[in-house]
Amino acid sequence: MTDRLKDLPPDGAPSGQSSSAARSSTLWKKIGSASQFVIALVVTLVFLAYLLFAPSSKPKTENSDATRPAAEVVEVIGPGLIRVQPGGPFDSKVTTAAVRQETITDPLMMVTGRVAASLRPGNGKGNDFWQFDSPEVLTAHTDWQKALADITYAETQIIQVKQLAAARLDAQKQVVARLEKLVSAGTDTPKDLAAEKANLIQAEITGRKETHEAETAVRVAKRAEAASGKLLQQSGLDPELLKSATSDIDIVLADVPEGRLNRVKIGQACRANFFGLPDEQFTGKVNSIAPALSKERRTLRVLFAINDLKDQLRPGMFAEIGLGTDPRETLLVPADGVLHIGRAEYVLCAAEANVWRVTEVKIGETRNGDVEVLSGLKPGEKIVGKGAILFKPLAVRALQAPSSTVAGGHP
Repeated sequence: MTDRLKDLPPDGAPSGQSSSAARSSTLWKKIGSASQFVIALVVTLVFLAYLLFAPSSKPKTENSDATRPAAEVVEVIGPGLIRVQPGGPFDSKVTTAAVRQETITDPLMMVTGRVAASLRPGNGKGNDFWQFDSPEVLTAHTDWQKALADITYAETQIIQVKQLAAARLDAQKQVVARLEKLVSAGTDTPKDLAAEKANLIQAEITGRKETHEAETAVRVAKRAEAASGKLLQQSGLDPELLKSATSDIDIVLADVPEGRLNRVKIGQACRANFFGLPDEQFTGKVNSIAPALSKERRTLRVLFAINDLKDQLRPGMFAEIGLGTDPRETLLVPADGVLHIGRAEYVLCAAEANVWRVTEVKIGETRNGDVEVLSGLKPGEKIVGKGAILFKPLAVRALQAPSSTVAGGHP
């Protein structure tokens, strides 16, 4: 009895009615899910159809034209020309300056040099001797001195050889003249006269031979002197200066870069500050310039004669040399206004109202915030000073702009 009660469905309902209700509930759930899927699918298809077939809106040209600025704040308007609109953000970041003309004695450029030779005082008059910074230069100088001595000896010899040849020739001529008189008088034979005439010809031949040999010795000595002199020049020393220098002169060498050779001239004044003598300043001048460039470093050796009145310098000492200290009129501009583009320097020079021209210049050394302008500008011209670096990208574009670029356009 108890087991039967357990098998009855809840609420006393028969089992057949319970399973039928469960199947009905599951069916309605499936119908609801299918209806939601169909509705979502219809909504999606309608939205896609709207996107595909709805007319596209036209841009409002009037409004865009109204909001577009009349011109860019900074723009390239032609080859080498840049226009800056007044009242823009650049006004507070950029300053202008005028090209100034001044008389200065500051060096054109600075180079590093060393004492290559120093004439040391000897024990007595005429006994001064050279000291060099390397054994190779000493050897070349010794060979050069020997060649000079050989030239002196050969030139002395040729004078004596010519004198001897002339004396022998005169003596033999006198002998021939005397014999001619004796033969005419009949006191001597023509045979003896002919023999003496042959001796006269022999004296002439011997004299010419000895003179030629002496002249050849002079030429050989001069060639040897020229060769040893070339070796000295390749070492940076000037043989002529070595001949004429006194004990208060030291020879200093410096290597000047190839691109700055146009600033070096013979006779140019210079100042030297040696690292070993920081409190002393020495003066001098450019004595000579090497005839050929160094292939490895692409530099040219310049020879300076430095005054050393107190005999303080020694071979091998290094110095900072200021080249070109003669008083000169020069142009100065702010160093901030110079732009380095490629292998050249440029400034922005005023062309007209609010327009700047990218102008190439040649510059010298920088001093106290200014830089010396060697060429490219005139006194009083107006340039961009502080803040010029902000224009560098446009300056590059302006230099590359084609000649067909018109005002207001872009390359």
